[in-house]
Amino acid sequence: MLSQNIDRVALSHSFDERLFRLLVASISDYAVFMIDPNGYIMSWNQGAQNIHGYTEDEVIGQHISIFYTNIDNKSNEFGKNLNLALKNGVREMQGWRVRKDGSVFWANATFTTIYNDAGHLVGFAKITRDITVQKEKDEQKEEIHAELEKQIEQTSEQIAANEIRFRKLIENSHDGITMLDKNMNVVFRSKSAERISGWSNEDRQGLIIDDMVHPQDRIKVKKLLAEVIAKPSEPILSNYRTKHKKGHYIWVEAMFTNWLNDGKIKAILCNFRDITARIESEEVVNSKNQQIENILESIADGFIALDKDFCYTYANKRIGEMIGRDPQDLIGKYIWTEFADAVNSPTYKALNRAASKKEYICNEDYYEPLNLWHENHIYPMPDGGLTVFIRDISVRKKADLQIKQLNENLEKKVVERTVQLEAANQELESFSYSVSHDLRAPLRAVNGYAMMLKEEFENELGDEGNRVINTITQNARLMGQLIDDLLAFSRMSRKEMVAIRVDMDALVKVCIREIIQNQPLLPEIIIHKLPPTRGDVNLLRQVLLNLIGNAVKYSSKSEHPVIEIGSIKDDNKRIYYVKDNGVGFDMKYSNKLFGVFQRLHSAQEFEGTGVGLALAKRIINKHGGNIWAESIQGHGATFYFSTPIKMNKDE
Repeated sequence: MLSQNIDRVALSHSFDERLFRLLVASISDYAVFMIDPNGYIMSWNQGAQNIHGYTEDEVIGQHISIFYTNIDNKSNEFGKNLNLALKNGVREMQGWRVRKDGSVFWANATFTTIYNDAGHLVGFAKITRDITVQKEKDEQKEEIHAELEKQIEQTSEQIAANEIRFRKLIENSHDGITMLDKNMNVVFRSKSAERISGWSNEDRQGLIIDDMVHPQDRIKVKKLLAEVIAKPSEPILSNYRTKHKKGHYIWVEAMFTNWLNDGKIKAILCNFRDITARIESEEVVNSKNQQIENILESIADGFIALDKDFCYTYANKRIGEMIGRDPQDLIGKYIWTEFADAVNSPTYKALNRAASKKEYICNEDYYEPLNLWHENHIYPMPDGGLTVFIRDISVRKKADLQIKQLNENLEKKVVERTVQLEAANQELESFSYSVSHDLRAPLRAVNGYAMMLKEEFENELGDEGNRVINTITQNARLMGQLIDDLLAFSRMSRKEMVAIRVDMDALVKVCIREIIQNQPLLPEIIIHKLPPTRGDVNLLRQVLLNLIGNAVKYSSKSEHPVIEIGSIKDDNKRIYYVKDNGVGFDMKYSNKLFGVFQRLHSAQEFEGTGVGLALAKRIINKHGGNIWAESIQGHGATFYFSTPIKMNKDE
């Protein structure tokens, strides 16, 4: 009866008066108060104070469980009542309730759900009556209801005022609010709806749904509205595009609730908000994610992402090819369940270390079930997960194994060849000694007989005879020099080096004194400051004797022979040079300079055996350096040689 009277008062007001129909603060015989959705008391009337014993200051903010007995609280009776009221709109029950002083009374209580115009639950209205004495006296109910109606009428003006206040709140809320009739015509729009869409109420009149919705979303919205009609009282959320008055489309998130069957509202309520910025941001993020995914799907390496629990969150196509699995089949699965035979493997340890230490790790591993060598690049993620690039290195590993086997075979062959070369060198050295000995004996005889002829018969031989005798002795001497050079050249490969610090300034001066002591025409010799080097002083002496001797010889026909000896600065090696202003040579024949018996000038022009430069090259190569020459024919030549700053890693 009480709720029926409240309904009659509410019918005289607009759709949202149901929010206030129970605000009867002055009623003294009924506990009439509001509670929020969680059961906390929001208002308190005099009747509530009379029945329950609490003043308004004592009870506001308290939970309604203080009115229930211990037994009811243990069974969550108040929670059940709220849930049933939420489900059915109204919940009426009777039971024992507790007053402030601890005494109990038999109560008749009604919970009524209260929604705002946006369709959001704002709380419950609760009416409680003490019917301990009167529950057997039904005749008194009409009198109580009459009194209550009178008091409700007295509070109608207050309810109307509250309606205006709440309407203002609705009009200025952040979300837009629209109400539609059963034909989808607009019957109410909040000011915020105009602010969001740009359409005033006058502008919006006469426009249908199809006029407002983006062409690509019209089918979606038609299905949405059909679902709303089919499901009364059920909130349905959707996103779609709607036209702004300026002509562009905005994204809105809309909540539709069908209250057509509710006698107090009789409309479809739509709460909506502009989410264009959010959608555009999501599209940018999705585009970036798609780009990243396209990259990950196109790379030659396998790629996986694991969460902090080592479950797959991503696996690209390449990893599926490597393991023979559909990569989508891995998502959400625990990696060590899928690959239990890899537990305690190097990869297992590397992944755990990267996750625990938060550090990048690269490792190689072999997975026997797939005959797969793989290289893993493991990167920790801020959320505790891991990303792993996995490269198939089976081909490289097989090639490394083949190279290792080839190297081992090559080392064996090198050892065998070295033994053979040592034997050959020994034979060559023996041969060199033998040839030297065998050639020197007849050479000495030829030279000796020639000298005897010259001494005994010089006057009788005449000019021609003496010329022949001189030719014989000169060629015998040249032959002896050639034998000495060949013997020195053959010994060079076997001679052990004694590397010491060599003062190149002093060594050059010694060599010059030795060369020019028998020279009839002394050239001008310029010696620049030379840095020291490390090497075999006797072998380097032979190099300098050959190069300086050649410079003296090939510049001897110059009107004013000049020889320059110096060095070039280099951070990695010592470079020395010997320069002359002699006859020079044609650079197209430079490749013949350092070959045995290779001469660019005839013996009639300049003496020589053709072994000196070959010997110098072998000595410099033995030191780990290089030797080369530059020249302009008729304008002299410059010979360079280099030695390492350090001859071995121990220096």
